[in-house]
Amino acid sequence: MNNITKMLRLSTARSILLSVNRSFHVDVIPKVNVVPLLVQAQQEKNPWIWQQNDKIKAPVIQQIDRIELPNGLTWVPPEISNPTQERIIEAPTVPSNNVTKHAARLIVIRRKKMKKHKLRKLRKRMKFVWAKLRQKRELKKEKAFQAVLVQQIKDAEQFSAEKYVQEKIEKLNEIVVPRFWNGRRLPEFLIREKMGLPPKK
Repeated sequence: MNNITKMLRLSTARSILLSVNRSFHVDVIPKVNVVPLLVQAQQEKNPWIWQQNDKIKAPVIQQIDRIELPNGLTWVPPEISNPTQERIIEAPTVPSNNVTKHAARLIVIRRKKMKKHKLRKLRKRMKFVWAKLRQKRELKKEKAFQAVLVQQIKDAEQFSAEKYVQEKIEKLNEIVVPRFWNGRRLPEFLIREKMGLPPKK
């Protein structure tokens, strides 16, 4: 039974393949040689394509002696040398023994560069040392400022309003003793006696 089923399956598969091959019919494309066509296209000249370089003619300089102008005038152009003619310019001959070179400016520039270089090296070497000194200086200023603030706080704590008012009243009632009496300079105790004031304590 199994053999019969296998035979039936094989026969059906063959029939399906034959039907597919018959349905798809492919025509053979003939081979065409392309090389002669390219050669023919290259030989034909297309007027729209630039084929070769145009001949370039060098300009010709015409020597004009004079030009006739209206009103009987003539203009004579200046002489123009031929640019195509090569001219050789020789350097002036100077004896090499008498030539002296002065490099004063180069020395100044070199000194300036060396100063700049040394300053850069010094800053690099003393960077942290100067930073430490700067920090100490700032700390010293801060301490002085803090001391002033502390002193101001102490003065404010010791301030007495009654004492302040009493001092102002005493200063207001104080009698000013002049230095001169009748146009003469006298000691303070004599002036106080003449004014009838008690002696100064």
